Amino acid sequence: MNTGGDQDMDTAAETTAAETTAAETTAAETTAAEAAAVELVYRPTPADVAAGIRARWRFAPSARRQRWTLPLLAVILFAMAANKMQHGMTLGDRGVYLQLVIGTTLLAMLFLAPRLGARRVHKALVEKQGEFRAVVTETGATVGSTSFSQSLTWAMVPRYTETPEAFVLLSADKYGAGITVLPKRGAQDPADVDRLRTLLDRHIERVGKAPAQPV
Repeated sequence: MNTGGDQDMDTAAETTAAETTAAETTAAETTAAEAAAVELVYRPTPADVAAGIRARWRFAPSARRQRWTLPLLAVILFAMAANKMQHGMTLGDRGVYLQLVIGTTLLAMLFLAPRLGARRVHKALVEKQGEFRAVVTETGATVGSTSFSQSLTWAMVPRYTETPEAFVLLSADKYGAGITVLPKRGAQDPADVDRLRTLLDRHIERVGKAPAQPV
């Protein structure tokens, strides 16, 4: 009777079974993660860049302050011009004219800056990258093209907002330096848009109101 040998064989069999179970579990988890992944393929447009800039203006703390500072300065300038006109000055006077022009320029910057800035950024940095591919999984998002690739964990982009055309991932810093735009048109299947929204809601915080969904 070789009891020791039998015990060794049993131990080896248990080890092999445990390793097989672990491998099967890992494979199942990998398959589930791959199944949950959402892939987007798209060419970024100036409108996509503008959506990211507008999201930064709305939700980054430092940008929100700037957003209210410009209208406030414009109102002050308009009030100063009105006060001068009440005291006998006219639109032709240099002081009144300059205050009205500067105030109007500040308001124009507020509304036109995202669009104009988006065109410059798109032409200088984004357009040359060509087609983009984004893959969003349970652990984060990977975005890239033929010339670059960037991996983002959910800790790096803990918030997102949604527009009718895109999901915008927002970085945690107060300046909102990190913006990732995921255009909905890049979804491989219309149902992937809902899957992506569910995936984002499961891992990060939504900011802003959700757009109305088509009936």
